[in-house]
Amino acid sequence: MNSEQPAPALGTAELRSLFALDTDYVATNHGSFGATPRAVMEARQQKLYDIEANPDYFMKITYDAKLDEALLPVAKLLGLETVADVVFTVNATTGVNAVLRSLKQILKASGRPSPSSKQKILCFSSVYGNVLNGINYTTTNDGFGILNVDIPIPISEADLLDRVNAVIESERAQGSDVVLAIYDMISSVPGVIVPVERLTALFKSRGVLTCIDAAHAIGQVPIDLNVIQTDFFVSNLHKWLYVPRGCAVFYVAPRFQGVIHHPVISEIKGKDWRRGFHWVGTTDVSAYLCTKAALNFRAWIGGEAAIMDYTHRLAVRGGQIVADILGTRVLKGVGPGEETDGDAFYAAMVNVLVPDTETVKQGGDVFMGALQARMLKEDKVGVAPYKFGGVYWIRLSAQVYLNEDDFVVAGNTLKRVLGV
Repeated sequence: MNSEQPAPALGTAELRSLFALDTDYVATNHGSFGATPRAVMEARQQKLYDIEANPDYFMKITYDAKLDEALLPVAKLLGLETVADVVFTVNATTGVNAVLRSLKQILKASGRPSPSSKQKILCFSSVYGNVLNGINYTTTNDGFGILNVDIPIPISEADLLDRVNAVIESERAQGSDVVLAIYDMISSVPGVIVPVERLTALFKSRGVLTCIDAAHAIGQVPIDLNVIQTDFFVSNLHKWLYVPRGCAVFYVAPRFQGVIHHPVISEIKGKDWRRGFHWVGTTDVSAYLCTKAALNFRAWIGGEAAIMDYTHRLAVRGGQIVADILGTRVLKGVGPGEETDGDAFYAAMVNVLVPDTETVKQGGDVFMGALQARMLKEDKVGVAPYKFGGVYWIRLSAQVYLNEDDFVVAGNTLKRVLGV
């Protein structure tokens, strides 16, 4: 990367060469683990050399300041002016688990009584599996109840809000209290945008604490936490922002900063809640220090708006290409008002229905469960198959190093493997 020279056009081979991806790999599953540009990898290597030049000095003298310096531009992407309300953590799952493991103290700070099965944690049927594991662990060990609300997709915002409100009303009529809602900003599977502003406003109006699992959000869609007004928010930086793995940003509303704690208890400095997240014993924080390199790269190739526009348009077109090849359709998402159909309901991830071929019917869950590994090993094509609403789907990701030709290859490979 030479920032003094114009960047290659998005979707070109020249742009792809700025990433370390194998030339014969069809990388249409960016959403799972992200991909890091070479320039950012080189910046990380330099950070490691800088640390190793004097580890004691870095750990004891400059550590906190360096992390805050790297965190500030990320905070500004979230609409914040300082780093006072955010910290780094390794991934979104860790941030959600911090909320769950601190929930007793959080509720006490909110004036709620001791945990009981009548106090429930609400999530949706599209909840990320590892987050659901954390919720189940918390309900089993800390005495809370769980409320998993079935949400069909596509669905309109109006219907979604009505369903959620009806569930809260029903629980209260039975003497239960929904104390915490954990929900996505962009769900993993299906990969669709969730109307977090309206959901958060609804939950807050009903006295429900809110935790947004925005693992896929930053880098895919604009975010303004001043508008959303959630209690907790966490987003991976290594998925869509090009920061090396693993790196995430975790926001905590000021009123809960005195009671939140990292799932791994290490250093505690009075009311300095941020230190408890930034110093989890001796760890490699070099990924955290690469945010400026990642954001500089993004600015060089066009900037946030241009990247989001390109990847969304490619997801729309690429998803339709694959659907046409398979003879199926694209899943739209959660529509505004009464709408349930439109391409604005997903961002850079698109979901295509798997055709009900004899191969799929005979193989069932076993075949579909092995499909991703098979295509990676035999065809060098990355896809994310899953089951939702009783049928199989393929999630594909658009990215700046891809173009429509990649979706043609992915579609034709799926057509052959699925026996269309």
